[in-house]
Amino acid sequence: MKNFKNNFLLAALILLTQWGCDKPESIPAYLKINPFSVNSAGGTDWQKITEGWVYVDGELLGGFTLPVTVPVLEEGEKKVEIFAGVKINGQETNPGSYLCLKRHTQTVTFVATDTVAVNPVTSYVPECYFVWPEDQTTFDGQSSIQLENRDGDGATGFEINTDAGFAGKGIELKINKDHPLIELATQSVPLDNSGGRDLWLEMHYRTDIPFSFLLLGDNDGFEEAISVYLFNPTENNGWNKIYFNLRDYVVALKKTNYRLFFRVPLPRDNTGAYSAETGTVQIDNLRLISF
Repeated sequence: MKNFKNNFLLAALILLTQWGCDKPESIPAYLKINPFSVNSAGGTDWQKITEGWVYVDGELLGGFTLPVTVPVLEEGEKKVEIFAGVKINGQETNPGSYLCLKRHTQTVTFVATDTVAVNPVTSYVPECYFVWPEDQTTFDGQSSIQLENRDGDGATGFEINTDAGFAGKGIELKINKDHPLIELATQSVPLDNSGGRDLWLEMHYRTDIPFSFLLLGDNDGFEEAISVYLFNPTENNGWNKIYFNLRDYVVALKKTNYRLFFRVPLPRDNTGAYSAETGTVQIDNLRLISF
């Protein structure tokens, strides 16, 4: 399902093939799929569901950017299933089903030439295990994920405040020419490194400079890092939501315990000179989900 073909043209091509070979007299009905609503903490606004994978009576119709209207060569009552999709690891060319969220299922009556609308609804599947309690990952409660400054500069640090929150409070990391680097690690957690379970990280972020995300693994105090993603400045300094599948990174490290690690350097140009006076990164809602 990760090989994505966008959107109406693929369905139309399939239908034209069917018309030419099997059902030349068939006239399609049309299925209009609206964006997903999400019944979970934070609601729809806390998610970034961009795609839907659509099945009609168990047959894959295709993967589509939502909202979309697609032709369907079916008549009468049919079961429609729609899986929520996201951009995996922040890659525009790599959308995939986000199986932490339930598929939407309903019976639809198709009538030739008519358009029927579906408003998909989803929530987290019961099998999802949230590694950190939700009130800690929002930074809004009495306690939060433990954070550790790793850059060795006593003048740098982080703040948890409302200015840095997508909703409520969040982490704020600020740097300048006198203190051009912040390295921040979360508390250590044990994770399954067998590859038998997906491990997803959801997060909101806003930044005016590039910064890096790495995964740290350790056994008995021996720590090893693997690079996961390089963030670019967000458009118009607005908030963005991103989804990482960290399973392969955990398997590659083969450690017992893991930390999220963020490295925020002040950017330099090709001559090595600083290309900015200051930089600010804000992070919120670090949902680490084993599934």
